[in-house]
Amino acid sequence: MLQTIATLIRKYLGRSDYATWSDLGRHSAKWDTRTRELALLISEGSSVIEFGAGRLVLPSALPEGCSYTPSDLVDRGPGTIVCDLNGPALPDFGRYSTAVFSGVLEYVNDVPRLLGHLAKSVDAIVCSYAVTDLSPRERLRKGWVNDYSRTQLMAIFASSGFECSHEHTWKSQMLFRFENTALSSG
Repeated sequence: MLQTIATLIRKYLGRSDYATWSDLGRHSAKWDTRTRELALLISEGSSVIEFGAGRLVLPSALPEGCSYTPSDLVDRGPGTIVCDLNGPALPDFGRYSTAVFSGVLEYVNDVPRLLGHLAKSVDAIVCSYAVTDLSPRERLRKGWVNDYSRTQLMAIFASSGFECSHEHTWKSQMLFRFENTALSSG
């Protein structure tokens, strides 16, 4: 009950859960398989930025020739872009082939704003999302601040110029690769 109330307050105020995500002890090794599966959706030689880098599992799973930049709420070591995706302003992240979100989008208060911002600088987004079609219950208790079905999520990405090129189910979540049609055609 307390987690649900805390999530509602963070959602209302547009804030992130620094207490949870600053503590690497709260980052489960059970999520590593999901991260490795997402890495399979990344092309060789890509420049990759990972949002919510956490325990830094992705770099060792990336295809050959990829460069990697971690981003998180707190510093995760050299090269980390410290950024709050729920903050009042998003920084210029620079140009990347692929942005990765593994278990992160559920905690973002304004996903359309974030995607609109990234549409200017990334060619593709590889992500997981617990769509309401597969994970309808206890979302607030899990700290999730948004509730999108698969169809709604696809529409949000499309409105920012991203087209789905791959999707599959992983446990009670979906894994996606979205291509930025605006950048690829321009």
